[in-house]
Order: sequence, then C-alpha cells, then structure tokens
Amino acid sequence: MPNPSVSCKHEGCEKPSDGGKGYCARHYAAWKRGRLPKARYKTCRVEGCRKPVTGRGRCAEHFARDYPGKQAAATGETPTPAPAT
Repeated sequence: MPNPSVSCKHEGCEKPSDGGKGYCARHYAAWKRGRLPKARYKTCRVEGCRKPVTGRGRCAEHFARDYPGKQAAATGETPTPAPAT
C-alpha cells in the first residue's frame, strides 16, 4: 500500500512513495518496465542486457546466439517422434 509520508526508496529521489513498492509514481513505472537495477523479472545474464529470461539465464536473442539450433523450453509439450518409413 502506498505511503505518501515516506520518500521514494530510489536513491536520490525525495518524492513521496505514492506509486507502489515504496517508489514514487515515476520510479514505480520504471520498475514495472524493468528499467531499474532491481528488475521486476529475471533479466538476461549477458552484461548490459535487461530483457526477460527465456532459457538458461538468457533472453531469446542471446539464447539463440549461445545455443545455435536449440530452442528455449517455452511449452510443456513433448515432441512427437517422426513416423518410421
């Protein structure tokens, strides 16, 4: 619950924490977009990349780069074997 009597917990911000999670409205919106150092979701382990993780700690772009020919497990379906001829 927002508490406007306390200042935003982002370093250097003195605005009241009326946005949620202890942030002001501006920093709470940035947190929701994953733009703060403590992201809302797990981010890619590649330095400087802030995209969400899809597999093995990497975003889709870096997963494809580091594991060519593989796909991140997106669904719980098992692949069906090809019919024998």
